[in-house]
Parts: sequence; structure tokens; C-alpha cells
Amino acid sequence: MNTSLRATLLAACLLLPLSACQQQKAETAPPPPVAITADAIGHYCGMNLADHPGPKGQILVGGRDRPVWLSSVRDTFAFTMLPEEAKDVRAIYVTDVGKAADPRKPDLTVWIEARKAWYVVGSRERGGMGEAEPFPFGDEVAARRFAADNGGTVKRFTEVTEDEILHPTLPSEQTAADEPAEQGGNHGGNHGGGHGAGHGGTP
Repeated sequence: MNTSLRATLLAACLLLPLSACQQQKAETAPPPPVAITADAIGHYCGMNLADHPGPKGQILVGGRDRPVWLSSVRDTFAFTMLPEEAKDVRAIYVTDVGKAADPRKPDLTVWIEARKAWYVVGSRERGGMGEAEPFPFGDEVAARRFAADNGGTVKRFTEVTEDEILHPTLPSEQTAADEPAEQGGNHGGNHGGGHGAGHGGTP
């Protein structure tokens, strides 16, 4: 075997693992986010996403051509927590409110992978459904600035608890819950538990 042929075969052998690695990476890479269309309907509320202000979510599930659209970030978390929902999740995206002047009117073309975002949980701001909402940020500094201005705690995706999603309590309701019963102390518990039950949680 001449030297030139040997060098060619050696180069081919070296390139094979690299090619296989690149193919494997392409197969395991999460699919990109999908642009919201006029017929995008919220998975839980059954209404068009355009009917609600605030950040949205989309979950790409294996075997489905279209994403599961969520009208809020809270609904997006709920989908991942409820046992009856699909578990073959390929990617989860939420809108980055850090790119918007008003968190209730974010740019719905700016998505961030949900598991890489920073969330402000328990702030005074409400989501598009008028409920407590985890506000997502692609930048930690922006998230902490929002929390300083609006209250709440900065958390990562895996730190957000089921109680904060399925049975949330707004700051104003928590204050009421701390008051004596004759001053409306039951309001917060009923509100949070009722909405949580709607997601399949236990009141």
C-alpha cells in the first residue's frame, strides 16, 4: 500500500467518529421554538393566545407536529407537573419578559428555553389570566431588578414548586390570609386552591 493511499484511509478513519458525533448532536438537539399563529389556542383555557396579555409558553412534545400552546407561564409549568400530561417533552419555551418595557406586553417572538430562564415568583404583578405568574427572564440581573421593584423571589426552573404553581397566593391575598377571619382571612386560600384544582391539583 503506497503512502498516499495509507494517508487517505487514515484521514477517513479519523473523520468517521467526528461525523457520527455531529449526526448524534443534530438528532438530540432540541427543536427550535415555533412562531405563534393566529389559530394558536391555549391548552387549558381553550382560548386564542392573543386574547390574553402577559408571557406565554409552548411545549414541543415528541410525535406531535404542533406545539402545545400555553396562555401563561404558570400553565406551562403546570403542564410539566401534572401526571396526566405527556412526558415526551422535547423542548419548553417561554417568552422573555426581560426584553419588554411592560411585562404584561412582552415581545411574543422572543423565546427562551424554559429550563435556562430565571423566574420571579410571588411578585405583585399578575399574569394574563389575572392570576399569580412566574415571570421569566433570560438574564439574571434583569430578573433581580424586577424582583427588587415588584417583590418576589428569583428562582431557576427546577426550584419552582408545585404549590407555587398549582396553589399560588398573590401578595395581597397573603396579607388578607394573615388577618382575622372576620376581616376576610379566607379569601386567599379559596382563590388559590380553586384555580389549582382547575389544573388538576387538589384544592
